Amino acid sequence: MNLLRILAVAAVFIGSPAAAADLQPHRATFTLSLGGGAVPGILGVVGRMIVEYEAACDGTVTRQAMQMLIRDAMGKTTETRYASTLWERSDGREMTFDTNATFGEQSDPAYAGRALLGQGDADPGRVTYDVPAGGTMQLRPGTIFPTEHTLRTMAAAMRGETLLTDEVFEGGAPMNYTQVTAAITPAPAAEPTLAGLAERRAWNVREAHFRPGARVEAPQFEVGFRVYEGGIIDALDLDYGPFRVVGKLATLELLPAPRC
Repeated sequence: MNLLRILAVAAVFIGSPAAAADLQPHRATFTLSLGGGAVPGILGVVGRMIVEYEAACDGTVTRQAMQMLIRDAMGKTTETRYASTLWERSDGREMTFDTNATFGEQSDPAYAGRALLGQGDADPGRVTYDVPAGGTMQLRPGTIFPTEHTLRTMAAAMRGETLLTDEVFEGGAPMNYTQVTAAITPAPAAEPTLAGLAERRAWNVREAHFRPGARVEAPQFEVGFRVYEGGIIDALDLDYGPFRVVGKLATLELLPAPRC
């Protein structure tokens, strides 16, 4: 997987909200930097990511935008951008998505379309792409979307469970369809300055992402974060073995819930 795809895949697995009734609508900004480990040819990473959640009367909307500057050993700086918008129906059975990414002068294909869950194992559901036009992808039995996965993770955490596995389609490219194994442990509270997060229970979550159905021991990548009641996250760790990007919560704005 090239660097553009690593960064694009990383972005879609961050900040998925909990159920509309349980999530605090918010807008969070993260500062990004190169984590530990040596990456051949990469000397530094600086950037930021914005994750915005809105609750609507018919579902939820999650917007993400990431911008990073990557400096290589020759002194060249390359700009990376990623953006996505997801709408998920309140019952968790339908999602629309629109994603795009660039890495310097290189553009990854844009993806837009609709994912709809079916009625059971015999009809698990399908993804229909408007961009690229005419594309389709069959979903596997038991597949869920990001909101349901985060709701299940938080419910497991509150019950004191430490392990959860789901098959999740995050929207966008077919590579954003992974089997996710989440390890969950209690976490210390946040600093009191972060918009009241110190008053919320928190858990550390470490997610290993595997290609669905693939019989391999090593995940494609791992994502770590701390999640609070209400679905707000911080302490990001996007881990690809020797290549890591870490994210620190810089600003947090709590938004009003809709009146339905």
